[in-house]
Amino acid sequence: MKRKVLSIILVLLLTVVGACSNSSETQGSADSNTTSEGKKVKLTTAVFAADAEATQGWMTEIAEQIGVEIDIQVLPDGDQNEQLYKTKAATKSLPDITLYHPGTRFKSDLVPEENLVDLTEQSWVKQLSDTSPYSIDGKVYGAPMGGGMGVGIFYNKELFDNLGLEVPTTVDEMMKVAKTIKQESDVIPFYVSGENPMGLNSLGLASFAVDEAHNENLVKEINDKKATVMDAKHFIQSHQMLEDLNNEKLINSDYLSASLEHAITALVEGKTAMFLTADFITNLLSASYSDDELNKLGFFPYPSEGKNVYAYKPGYALSVSKTSKHQEKAIEFMNYFMTKEGQQIFLDNNRGFKTPALAGLELDTSNSNELFKSMSKVYAENTPIEMFDGTLIASLEYGVQLSKKC
Repeated sequence: MKRKVLSIILVLLLTVVGACSNSSETQGSADSNTTSEGKKVKLTTAVFAADAEATQGWMTEIAEQIGVEIDIQVLPDGDQNEQLYKTKAATKSLPDITLYHPGTRFKSDLVPEENLVDLTEQSWVKQLSDTSPYSIDGKVYGAPMGGGMGVGIFYNKELFDNLGLEVPTTVDEMMKVAKTIKQESDVIPFYVSGENPMGLNSLGLASFAVDEAHNENLVKEINDKKATVMDAKHFIQSHQMLEDLNNEKLINSDYLSASLEHAITALVEGKTAMFLTADFITNLLSASYSDDELNKLGFFPYPSEGKNVYAYKPGYALSVSKTSKHQEKAIEFMNYFMTKEGQQIFLDNNRGFKTPALAGLELDTSNSNELFKSMSKVYAENTPIEMFDGTLIASLEYGVQLSKKC
């Protein structure tokens, strides 16, 4: 019965996205913002629910800048939106502007060489620091929706200052800092939110980037079965550290049931000193707390043992469908988005911390709080390494090895 209900829901959602793709498809002239019927060109897109408010904001503004309308359909988060987009790609009915995960899923689910417009010759491509998440055989089929999502450690800056603690740069230093905090305060040194998988896998994402910094061929070696995840020494070390933190009661006792909301509350209210997670939580922080409260927090990268790197996931891929009947206007939309003005519109519509997609682009950050400024400094001073969940080929054999070890 449940399967039948889910099938009905999926069909209904496909119908909605189909309507999105087929609306206003009368071809306008190359130099006009109106169709042959005198109506304003309407570009279609489908966005994910979690980012819907911000995405609707900046997309609508950019559409106004180039003189078109935009029809935005909001998809559910999770597996359903992926299935919807894969189905639309398979049936050659993607919306004018697609918005999808970068990396391996972008390449396998959307099949860019068949379904998306080649954007390689657009002027902004040369300003991208890394095109690999959006490329096939040297051709670029997408633009990053912002500078990506990083993983790092949010910390109680006031507590660190009061106890005279320095930001740790090695795992050993971080353990010493945690022990000092326990000895000299009643604050939980390190918070873990295990209710959601992201609360546990962020540690692995952050530490694996350190392994890649020490061996730039590690992912290729694992994918080619010349190495295993057991060769990712810092990845293994990070989970041993987590076990040590638990054994020495340096983390919250409810770490398996604690939610992200619990972690955020503990962090802002000064009940915990450190919390490792992805920077998407800044959306939640900004929605619930004032700049004065956020100014008490700081941010530092997971200790990289002298390599100055951090793990990041590229921003969603923004692309143009080959089946779009307003292809030139869709490309114009993309090109405006990838200008300084377009990037500023994108950043201004996001409550949380975001970075521009173009390398070296200086934007107005005068209204940022101290936490966001510290994050910007960390990202500027360290080299991003793409998270392994977008580059590593899954292997049951290696998963069994890891489970036996950990």
